[in-house]
Amino acid sequence: MVGDPAQSENVEMGPLISARHLDKVDRMVQNAKVDGAHVVSGGAKTSGAGFFYPPTIITNVRPRIEIATEEIFGPVVTVQTFSSDAESVAMANDVQYGLAASVWTTDSRRALSVSDALDFGTVWVNSHLTLVSEMPWGGFGLSGYGRDMSTYALDDYTRTKHVMLATRG
Repeated sequence: MVGDPAQSENVEMGPLISARHLDKVDRMVQNAKVDGAHVVSGGAKTSGAGFFYPPTIITNVRPRIEIATEEIFGPVVTVQTFSSDAESVAMANDVQYGLAASVWTTDSRRALSVSDALDFGTVWVNSHLTLVSEMPWGGFGLSGYGRDMSTYALDDYTRTKHVMLATRG
């Protein structure tokens, strides 16, 4: 159920952060339809007060359209099909962002091969959003700077300088 979490224990999806962001999510979904994608579920602002957008599933998403290449930061999932692992990796890597990706397979060799080829800061296999404090969190490309969590995060708070002083003996 979409709504104000303070109003009911049954609410599973709260509001987006602002009217501006709500309009962005809706614009991207509407543009996807114009680009030939098919909205299976959701796909329109809810009526009434608040910045609510229902969970949305979009299929028939072609590579390189906005919904496939831009970060939406809304309750929208796109479904893209592929014929080979190489094609799936090419589609995934054909974006400016690289925060996180998931690989779903029962074949361990395939999971490692595809994970290695993906240009993302975090790649989950058969899970999503599982984090541990021992491992760094951060993206590649336009998806962030540095690493949160783990000792790698300390690099953002330090400044290393090498000074070489030659002396005559």
